[in-house]
Amino acid sequence: MATTKVERAGVCFGIGQQGGPIVIEVRPHHDTISALRGAQVGFELLNGLSLEQAKKILEVLNENVIGVLVSTASDVKTDDKTGAAAG
Repeated sequence: MATTKVERAGVCFGIGQQGGPIVIEVRPHHDTISALRGAQVGFELLNGLSLEQAKKILEVLNENVIGVLVSTASDVKTDDKTGAAAG
């Protein structure tokens, strides 16, 4: 039987650019989501968007998005053998 674990964290956004297209980076306020520990999440913007356009997108995100939710599924093993096929 699978269970779903939902974790949430407050976030803000920042701009990153490392020689390529502009990237909107997701910056969690705290390291509370285990599935994202050690990971960086970003959104690559279309080529041709200016830094000014990226800043407008960033402003809208920071004003309207307050957090991120991550759902992970895991299999739960039980000792119940009633569903096991008989050999």
